[in-house]
Amino acid sequence: MSAEAVQWAWRVSCGRLSDKLVLLRLAWKADDGGVVRVDPALVSGVTGLSVARVEACLSSLERAGVIEARRWSDSGCWSARLLLGGAL
Repeated sequence: MSAEAVQWAWRVSCGRLSDKLVLLRLAWKADDGGVVRVDPALVSGVTGLSVARVEACLSSLERAGVIEARRWSDSGCWSARLLLGGAL
């Protein structure tokens, strides 16, 4: 993703530091359309957060209107899209 997405992620107000950390990881890995496949186990390994905490952060970011997210029941992974125009 472009530096724009990472800069946007830095500007977004998050209620918890863990939410900010996950959001920055999403922005770093997102494609040009702001879409990213999220494997909570991989994000856990990179951030030092538990898998449960990563999933809680994804849910929190979606409730806050920062991302659109969907969890895939077959793999446990998520598809997320950054909502670059919202939640600043």
